Amino acid sequence: MIVFWRLFLAFFLTDFVFFHRTINVVSEHTPRKAIALHAGVFLFWAFLLCRDYLTMEWPFLGIFDVPGWVCILLFCAFHVFSDRFFQFGGKIRHGYVLTFFVKTTVNLLFLFLCVPFKALYDTGNPFVESWIIFFVGLVTATRVLGWFVFAIEQDRYGRDYPTFDERWMLAMMCAIFFLIMLLPGWRWAVLLVVWFMACVYARRIRLMDVSNLAFYIGVFGAALVGFLVRLRFYISW
Repeated sequence: MIVFWRLFLAFFLTDFVFFHRTINVVSEHTPRKAIALHAGVFLFWAFLLCRDYLTMEWPFLGIFDVPGWVCILLFCAFHVFSDRFFQFGGKIRHGYVLTFFVKTTVNLLFLFLCVPFKALYDTGNPFVESWIIFFVGLVTATRVLGWFVFAIEQDRYGRDYPTFDERWMLAMMCAIFFLIMLLPGWRWAVLLVVWFMACVYARRIRLMDVSNLAFYIGVFGAALVGFLVRLRFYISW
């Protein structure tokens, strides 16, 4: 599972951190440039994170074995294709949320069917690299949740892209909820309540201007992701 979680992180970094509104604007005017930039960002992260496994044989869709770097190139092509093909926003009811889930699911399924599982066979631990799991959790609790909220608000309100303040205030709030959940012992329970009350007060005085939907999905989503990552650090596998 080492390779899977590394590519999982590369995929999340590409789509939910670095592939933002600027790329969407570029896509409207010069689609080829946007595709090349999207693919380039993913390949950078994928080759960097999987540099020790590029010559290893990977089971491409369980059909035949190819070197890892070939598998990454094939996935990159599928990833860029899926990003343009699975676009339902504005076309059907709940289209933006459906786009979010379908694109994420098909890409992760593709990864799961292609990566080698040697580390799982050797260790019996699907989460063997704690630092990768930490960063996967951090990106999920901040940027992935943020994009999910944005998709819901697009479907419900037809809203425009969130402002810089909205995005990063929500990301900071979620990051702290996530990190609190990783504290040892039971101190996290007290700090969780304290931080929640502080965030409620910050919203009341308009210091943190995010919607109710974004606030509560952020709070409970980040705490849940933090709890799941906590299991990796404090349970013996």
